[in-house]
Amino acid sequence: MKNLLKAVVVILVLFSFSEAKAQISAGVGAVYGTEINNLGISMHGKYQITNEWSAAPSFTYFLKKNSLSWSSLDLDANYQISDAGLYLIGGLNMTFFSIDTDDTFFEGVNLSGTDTGFNIGAGMNFEINDGLVFAPEARYTLGGGNYLRIGLKLMVKL
Repeated sequence: MKNLLKAVVVILVLFSFSEAKAQISAGVGAVYGTEINNLGISMHGKYQITNEWSAAPSFTYFLKKNSLSWSSLDLDANYQISDAGLYLIGGLNMTFFSIDTDDTFFEGVNLSGTDTGFNIGAGMNFEINDGLVFAPEARYTLGGGNYLRIGLKLMVKL
């Protein structure tokens, strides 16, 4: 829960410096992490800087599995490479993990850590209407924890 609060604060701070004419979007999504081997729920923000460039922070909470909790904070930039909505993803990642051993031999021992890395990937924006965008994307995280995330997000233009 602390990680979720940190992510919300980071996203709010990033969007507080926006200009009135900038395009801002926010949304939710679902992802699957390959090495994490589980589903996750994500929150997304997007600040359109130019027609091609946007800042796109996000936070993902992966469902708890076998006493192991994962979450990730991404500070990405998106570069739109086609008028059809195809974009490239690049940026920084922080992956948080926690092992709760209450149900094992080492009862009461909690282990946690953070891995940092870089994201590379691609996505596609499908505009449903003037204020709603559906976007599937794939992103690979390189660094302390290497994993692929495949997901879908639904963004609302604010």
